[in-house]
Amino acid sequence: MHRDNWASEGGRSLQTATRGQHRPTPRWNATSKSKDRDRAPTTYRSSRWSPLMHVLITQPYIPAYRVPLFSRVSELLDQVGVRLTIAAGAPGAIQAKRGDLSTVSGFIPMQERKVLLGQRQIMLRRASFAPKPDLIVSELEALNLFAWDAVLRKRPVVLWGHGKSYVNHPSRIGDRIEWALARRSERVMTYSASGRQYLIERGKLDPSSVVAIGNSTDTVALRSDLLALDAEDFQRTRRLVGTGTRALFVGGLDKSKRIDFLIESAIHARRLDPSFKLIIVGKGELEPIVKTAATNGAPVVHVPVARGRELARLAAVSGAVWMPGRVGLVAVDALAFGLPVHTTDFGFHAPEVEFLEGEEVLYLENDPQSFAENSLNHSVPTFDSGDRGLREEIPTIQSVASAFAKVVTDALAHI
Repeated sequence: MHRDNWASEGGRSLQTATRGQHRPTPRWNATSKSKDRDRAPTTYRSSRWSPLMHVLITQPYIPAYRVPLFSRVSELLDQVGVRLTIAAGAPGAIQAKRGDLSTVSGFIPMQERKVLLGQRQIMLRRASFAPKPDLIVSELEALNLFAWDAVLRKRPVVLWGHGKSYVNHPSRIGDRIEWALARRSERVMTYSASGRQYLIERGKLDPSSVVAIGNSTDTVALRSDLLALDAEDFQRTRRLVGTGTRALFVGGLDKSKRIDFLIESAIHARRLDPSFKLIIVGKGELEPIVKTAATNGAPVVHVPVARGRELARLAAVSGAVWMPGRVGLVAVDALAFGLPVHTTDFGFHAPEVEFLEGEEVLYLENDPQSFAENSLNHSVPTFDSGDRGLREEIPTIQSVASAFAKVVTDALAHI
C-alpha cells in the first residue's frame, strides 16, 4: 500500500520507518572510503533476492535524453539489490514547447504547486511511494525545498548538479545557500571537474564528498548509427536537405540559443557560399521564428525532431555544429559525430563545453557575418568523404551511469 509521503517544499515530511523494523545489510563491498569515490565501479555483484534498499531520484521532468542514463543506473543498482524510483514533475511552459517529455521504468509523478516568494517562484513538490527511500538523489539547487526538507529531517541525500552558476548570473546569497545544503548531504555529484573544484575551493566542501561524474547522451548509439550509414542513407538525407555546404544546429529553440543570431549567420553564409544551408533540429518557444525564416527564403531547413539514425544522417552531411548561444549536451553529440562546435564567447555556456578539446570547439566572433565566414573556413568534410576524424575516448552513458551508481552505493554503505 502506498503511503502519501511528503519530502517537499512546504509539505509533510517523509513518514518515518516503522520502529524496530529489521533492515538487512546491503551486499556490496564498502571497504574503500574517500580515495576511491571518484572512480566508477567496474563490477557489481548480482542479487537473487528482493531489493534490500530503495533509492529515490527527483527531477523537474524527464526529457528523452535522460532515459538511457536512468535505465542504465537502474540496471546497475538492481545488480546489488537496490530498487530505483524516479519521481518527476511536468516541464515548465518553455521546456514543454521543446517536445522532449518522456518517461522511464520506475517513474512516479510528483504533484507540484507554484508559490511566489517575492520575485522568485518556488515549487512545492510531493510524491506517493512505498517503501520509504533509504536515500534521496535530488537537484543541487539553493531553493530545492524538497532536498532541504529531507536534510533537515536527517534523511540521507545525495545532490546532483552543476556545482556553480554556469548558465545564469552568479549570486553570493544563492551560492551560500547551495553550499549549506551541500554540506548537509552525504555526497555531491557534479557534471564537470570545474564544478567540483568550485564547491571545494569556494564552498569549503570536503573533497572526498564531491565527485565529478560527467554527463552524456547515448553517444555509443549515436556513433554506431553514424558508422552504419550507407549510400542509401546519404541519398535519403540529401533529398531532404539538398546538396552543398551544411551546418547543423541541435537544441531547444529558446532565447539561450540565440536563434536570431543563428539565422542571420546562415543568411551571411549563403552570400559567401550559394550552396549553404543550415539544418535546424529542435522545437521550442522560438520555433515560429525559424519557420518564418524558412518560409521567407532563408537558407534554413527545419527538422523539428531527429534522434538516433536520423540525427546521424544529418550530422554526416554537415561540416560543423553551429551554437552561437549556450553550448550544453550538444557538445557530446558533436563528439559522437566528429563535428566541431562553432560558438561564441557567450557568458552562460553549460559545463559540457569543457568536454571539448582543441579544435573540437571554436570560439568565433560575436558578429553574424564574421561568425559565418570563419565557420565556413573551419568546417570538416562530410562523413562519406572518409576524411572526418573521430575521437575514441568520449563521454558515454555507460561511464556516467557507472560513476553515478558508485556514488549512490558508497552513500548507502555509509549511512
